[in-house]
Amino acid sequence: MPEQEEIKLFAKITNGLKLSYESLLHRKAALGQDMVIADTNGQPIVVSAKELLARRTDSDNCKCSNK
Repeated sequence: MPEQEEIKLFAKITNGLKLSYESLLHRKAALGQDMVIADTNGQPIVVSAKELLARRTDSDNCKCSNK
């Protein structure tokens, strides 16, 4: 497989994973469920999906306002 095709394939896979995670996060937040993520040391922690969604939205807003 040529390198450009591989790059496009990996970009599609990465985009699909991001969309899947986004969907899962929204669904769990709507149901009031938790998510298991890793802290800065790689240790698993349990966080509410609503909190994760709020953090992500806040950081997205920060990025937009810095442009």
